[in-house]
Amino acid sequence: MSYRELFNTISRPWVSAADIQSIAQCGRDAAVQIRNDIEYEIIKSGKKLPRGRTIVVPTKRVLEYLQLDIDYITEMAEKEKMLNLGTK
Repeated sequence: MSYRELFNTISRPWVSAADIQSIAQCGRDAAVQIRNDIEYEIIKSGKKLPRGRTIVVPTKRVLEYLQLDIDYITEMAEKEKMLNLGTK
């Protein structure tokens, strides 16, 4: 996954297990475990999550859980964009 693709994924407010798989570069079981850990912490703190056919968690919480640096991802995505513009 390129930084631009990663940036596009983390730019959304909510992510699913499939999105977590892409972000963390892990399998389905690991992504579901990450999502469940985050969901548990949110519910334990007294807050609620939206319920629908697809279970989602806040992207910000996923980034914190994985200890990813949004500023670095943004910077690298911008550099990729500039490099791609230069080759066209």
